Amino acid sequence: DGFASNFINPFIAPTLAAEITTLFAANGINPANVQALSVEGYNIPTPDLIAAYEAGDIRKDASIGSVTAGGKTYPFIKKYMHPHAQFGITNNNWPVYRYAETLLLLAEALNEQGKSTEALTYLNQVRNRAGLGNVTSTAGLKDVIMNERRVELAFENKRWLDLVRTGTAVSVITAYGQRVKANPASYYFPAGFAPVPAAFSDIKLIFPLPASEALLSPYF
Repeated sequence: DGFASNFINPFIAPTLAAEITTLFAANGINPANVQALSVEGYNIPTPDLIAAYEAGDIRKDASIGSVTAGGKTYPFIKKYMHPHAQFGITNNNWPVYRYAETLLLLAEALNEQGKSTEALTYLNQVRNRAGLGNVTSTAGLKDVIMNERRVELAFENKRWLDLVRTGTAVSVITAYGQRVKANPASYYFPAGFAPVPAAFSDIKLIFPLPASEALLSPYF
């Protein structure tokens, strides 16, 4: 069926690299390969994400670990970590939707309908499970729900889609890029390395057309 339609060779939307794990990849959840840190800081949780967890949130330690390499401590993706008999290969099944996301989607939908008080019920079910107290105010509830999605669904390939559908992808990634360029070391760039000037610009919001589909059109 061609490379573009083969799920074994997926492409990934432009995204925050540190907040995504490659879908269907056999080694996409392997946190032990820390030698890549000296090259490009691949797939490292950002300081921004780490700071998004509230004090006492048990999901933080369940999702993010740390390792020391080259005299520096780096975070790594711990979520769904599973011991493997063969390097880079695990038998983990990838969750497409979890019950917690269903609750958060319901909370979001109710809030958009103006039923903010009702939305709190479902939001707080997720928070209570994570060891956090109830949100009682409906002020800025949309942002609260989106942050809850960010920490609950971290590394599950949801963040980029949330940014796109809420119309915040360009502003969020542009601001993120400015922080990275201003202080590369705090984002785990090796000493002397920095993003290229064009990084975090010309942000693409949609997938390209699959080559197999484009070949069927007389306009390509």
